[in-house]
Amino acid sequence: MIQTGNSELRGYQVGPIRAELRALTVSDDREGMLEGTPQLHRRFRLMGIEKAMAATPHLYVHDLDKLRADIEGQVEEWLPREAVRARLTSWWQPEDIAESGHTVLSVMWFQAAAQDPFARLATIVRPLDWTSLAKFVPFED
Repeated sequence: MIQTGNSELRGYQVGPIRAELRALTVSDDREGMLEGTPQLHRRFRLMGIEKAMAATPHLYVHDLDKLRADIEGQVEEWLPREAVRARLTSWWQPEDIAESGHTVLSVMWFQAAAQDPFARLATIVRPLDWTSLAKFVPFED
């Protein structure tokens, strides 16, 4: 996992909202696989993604519809090997919430090892609507 101190946080534009990267994790998506096919790999990934989305309502999975469509067809191409998860926060909060806190959004995608995850994150989040995807998290006393 790549983490930075508060003074070194990377900023990202998510629609009109400015967000800060709090954590970025890059993992080998095929770790532990002994055998299988690209189709089976996608099925296992989708099951894991759906479980993660149920547990984390503010998780956005880039190209999820494409992954679901690939399972319906007979895809023989492997997914890119790296699974990347990023957690972003912003001081923006919904107008109807009086308590103090911040909003958080997690983003997940697959990429090749040669790709820069920071640049890829910027491309993925730029067109997203933070206000509809992010979750409000109140500050604890």
